[in-house]
Amino acid sequence: MSYRIEYQWACWRLAPTPGRGAVPRFVVAIEGGDNNLRDAVTGKRSRSWDVCMLGSAAHVLKTAVYFAGACEGGSLKPGSRNCSPEAYIRRIRRLIEGDEAAPAQGHWYPRIRVPESHPLASYAQQLALGTSREQRYGDWFVRVELEAAQRDLVFDFADRFPDLQAWQLAEVGGLPRT
Repeated sequence: MSYRIEYQWACWRLAPTPGRGAVPRFVVAIEGGDNNLRDAVTGKRSRSWDVCMLGSAAHVLKTAVYFAGACEGGSLKPGSRNCSPEAYIRRIRRLIEGDEAAPAQGHWYPRIRVPESHPLASYAQQLALGTSREQRYGDWFVRVELEAAQRDLVFDFADRFPDLQAWQLAEVGGLPRT
């Protein structure tokens, strides 16, 4: 049976502004991978950084509670160890409530990709945002292009469309791998 291993966590805390709904917003990235996938060149377990939680503290903790359910069944092992759901939620709560600065390396950026039929695709057109179509694994998706000044729209999308996962709205780059 395979399971997901989480190796590292990074969190960006964005100060409240009117554009962000006047509450702090968070972008939580996690380096992880499946235990049974190996890099063909190095032989090490494959892993990558993904934005896994995004939005207000309440939204991030709601996602953490959802992920914590996988700890109970053994399909999620932070640090490659068994973990109780309560301990996982505490880990994420400490991450977003901590006073640590943003990661010294790396950055997050909006990268919105949704199925063509998702309501966000038509909403983006109503806002006159740039969109493009792309095909992935035989399915058509819409990519929404945001300019630097529109970056905070990603949080509006997260609030407006709670069915979207954080990795559909943002990506990270430049973070160190283990």
